[in-house]
Amino acid sequence: MPATRSGVRQGSRQPGPYLQDMAGPSNLDFVHVVDDEGPPRKRQAVERKSNKQRSKQKAKAPLPPASEIIEISSDEDEPLAKKPSGSTAAFEKRINELEEENKNLKRALAAAKTAQPHPVPLAKVPTPTPDAKSDKVLSAIEEHVSCEVCTLKMWNPFTLACGHTFCKDCLQDWFSTAHMQHLTANPTYDPQRLIPLHLRAALARHDLAAPQRRHIEREIALITASTSHPQYSCPTCRVLVRAKPAENFVVKHLVRTIAAAQGESPPKEPPRALHRALEGPFDGFFPFVV
Repeated sequence: MPATRSGVRQGSRQPGPYLQDMAGPSNLDFVHVVDDEGPPRKRQAVERKSNKQRSKQKAKAPLPPASEIIEISSDEDEPLAKKPSGSTAAFEKRINELEEENKNLKRALAAAKTAQPHPVPLAKVPTPTPDAKSDKVLSAIEEHVSCEVCTLKMWNPFTLACGHTFCKDCLQDWFSTAHMQHLTANPTYDPQRLIPLHLRAALARHDLAAPQRRHIEREIALITASTSHPQYSCPTCRVLVRAKPAENFVVKHLVRTIAAAQGESPPKEPPRALHRALEGPFDGFFPFVV
């Protein structure tokens, strides 16, 4: 029946309402054509039209955010060069400047070493070693500045008229023995009261005439000669000692110098009394000397 087939063909040529709706966005992937008896050419045209619609839909679809994009690449591919940021570029510029400056300094140092003559090596200072010879000298000097009585350093040396020198304490002990023996036989003996005070005061005057001074000195000599005194002697040579020992300042300073070299310090002296009857350490043994 020809009339019936032509009607079917006409209906298949004109798109229905559902084909007009497909021009817009759609999620369908395939379009089915109802006319199975149509020629293959019309079917291919409909499929090409659906492919064009799908490409338009893909073009209109929005792009996903950059954070959701996953880049798939092979390990053998070279990494893409990243564009350096502002801070990275500044650091690279500074590093290049420092490297260039370092090269310049190395070149300047090499030039200075070439121009400068070879320095003369400094002589090594020898390390001080203990000198056995100096120790022997110190030991020998220490023997000469040691007291013959106590064999210790004479921190307060006093010399007798005979020339021998001893410690103050050793001489006081030595003279005390003879003084006590003399007091046993002469209990009233007092060397400080032996010379009257008026004669001492007269000799202390600077305006005293020479004849008067000589007269007073003769009186004092007669008093001293007529009085019995203790027999003091030198501990070494036993020569009689008739005058007070004198302090030897040379030996005193020498002893302190040697002691300082040996790391010693002088002993502390006892405090002196404010009101002492005797000024010197040997005033109690010898009378007033003109």
